[in-house]
Parts: sequence; C-alpha cells; structure tokens
Amino acid sequence: MANKDVSNDIGWFAVWAVHNNKRFRYQQYRPVKYEITPIMRYDCSSFAALCYRVAGAGDPNGPVYHYNGWGNTDTLAQNGRRIPARLARPGDLAIFNVGKPLNTQHVAVVVQRDSNLPLLVSMGQEGDPSFCRANQDPRPVTYFRYDTTQKWPPLAYGA
Repeated sequence: MANKDVSNDIGWFAVWAVHNNKRFRYQQYRPVKYEITPIMRYDCSSFAALCYRVAGAGDPNGPVYHYNGWGNTDTLAQNGRRIPARLARPGDLAIFNVGKPLNTQHVAVVVQRDSNLPLLVSMGQEGDPSFCRANQDPRPVTYFRYDTTQKWPPLAYGA
C-alpha cells in the first residue's frame, strides 16, 4: 500500500500554530524534541521540521537526521529539491539566503499556493508563528520540496 501524501497536513499544522501562537516561544537549541506540549519552544528550522513530524512525513533534514533533533536551516537546504516559486504548494519550504556560505538564515512553511507569492508561516526571532510573504523580507528566497509521504504516525495536536 502506498504511503499517503501529507503535504496539506503540514500546512494545516502551520496554520494551527498561528491560531495557537500563545503556545509557542522562540528558542534556538539542539537537540530539539519534536513533541506537542502546552508551551512549545522552537526556532524556524525546528518549527518547519515539527510541521513535518506532526503530519507524519519524513524528516525534511534528511534520513541521516531521522528526527534526532540536530537538523538546521542549512541541512534543510541541502536535502530539499529546488522548485520555482510559482510551483510552491502547502508543505514546501521557503528558505532565505540560500547559497551564502554559512549564511542561510531563515525558513518558513508554505501554507497556501498563490501565484508567485505563496502564503507562508514563519516562526522566528520576530515572534511567535505568523503569516507572511517572501516579499516582506529583503533576503532572497528559494523554495524547496521534500518527500511528504507519510512515514510516521502523526503527532496529535489540537485543543
């Protein structure tokens, strides 16, 4: 039996996080524990991976990381397949400043396809999860697609 594509579920969790943003706090640390708790502490790259883990998809950092909590924005960029902005769909990632050595700076989750400016959810030092678009940031953005077929049991969230 083929695994289910959970790309929409990845986007749905990111949207849920925006609507439940009081449960999230920015914190950059490793290793990350991918779990749903009353207060969740993530940086941008661990939040993106959490969206994949909640949906049951494989780790977007790649099979070497296998949700061990050590991935980061650079490993996301190394493991994804570049796609044009016009093809971005829910579950894809928008990574800022790709290709600048040791300077890949931020990642956001695509939650809605909208021509060349997909709607994103960003989790970063600017605050809790929030909606944004790539043109709101001066850094160049590159879109990436990952394997979004279900490989794990989804993590429960809600309420």
